[in-house]
Amino acid sequence: MNIEIRKIIAPIIILLIIFLSGVVGYIEIEGYSIIDAFYMTSITLSTVGFSEVETLSPMGKIFTSLLILSGITVVVYTLGNLTKFFVEGELKNYWRGKKMTKKMSKLEEHYIICGAGRTGKKIIEDFIKKDLKFLVIEKDEKIVTKLREIYGEKLMYILGDATKDEVLLQANIRTAKVLISVLSTDADNLFQILTAKDLNEGIQIITRAVDASSEKKLTRAGADFIISPFEIAADRIIATATQSNLISFVDVFSKKSKIEGLTFELVEVQEGSELEDLTLMEARIPTKTNLIVIGHEVDDTMKINPTSQEMLRKNDKLLVLGTKDQINKLIEIASV
Repeated sequence: MNIEIRKIIAPIIILLIIFLSGVVGYIEIEGYSIIDAFYMTSITLSTVGFSEVETLSPMGKIFTSLLILSGITVVVYTLGNLTKFFVEGELKNYWRGKKMTKKMSKLEEHYIICGAGRTGKKIIEDFIKKDLKFLVIEKDEKIVTKLREIYGEKLMYILGDATKDEVLLQANIRTAKVLISVLSTDADNLFQILTAKDLNEGIQIITRAVDASSEKKLTRAGADFIISPFEIAADRIIATATQSNLISFVDVFSKKSKIEGLTFELVEVQEGSELEDLTLMEARIPTKTNLIVIGHEVDDTMKINPTSQEMLRKNDKLLVLGTKDQINKLIEIASV
């Protein structure tokens, strides 16, 4: 349920329970009719000070005192939340959430990020910069509120448990292409993978292994790629110590460099496109798009630095480097 609407529904439900308890109490204790009990409960909770229907018995006075003490706090809290909902923009946030849910229901070929901890936040930041189609599933309301403050309408999210079938179905997992599971424990990630694969066998799953001993279990559960932060850190340290020139090259495309907007992408040559059955020289990709062709993938085998005479066939993939606009131009050329 939407965060804003839940803030006003909960106190209203509590208020209704107290009100009904008051009506039943006056009927049972004082023998009032339903109308008289409704009237007494109304004037008691609203503290308007009208006269009693009849003189209360000692038990009735005790009941009325308890009704006032329990009810007035809830009344004030409910009125405050209603005022905040309508006056301070939470109504606008509610309708924005409804609009987001509608938009979410139409998502296809999107990414699902499960977990918005430190790793998840970094992925979200990068995905927003790259303008990718994605949504976030996070069960901690405070984290979601903080993300909304930072990214506003750029962020699509579901407040819920990512290991639950109904939450993943709400995220359109059956039409998603990649699920990234970065929950806090390996056990949660394992259960997440099993649930996701049960709903969409073909989805690609990327997860993180906190403990190296969990990697085999995650693989058996269906994870396609498993990232171990400790192994990555160790590999980076070793490479920095022994292959500093290579690390400098990689850093050109990292956040440390001052080069913005460059990214690697695999673009598939579709049957019937203008690239099919052309050599790389004839395709003139750098001329048409300003992209750098890094590799040519044929039958799942990648050839780095392909020659100009290599023929492009349907389902071949080109590894290119460039801006998002340049890549989109190549995708258009490589499509039917």
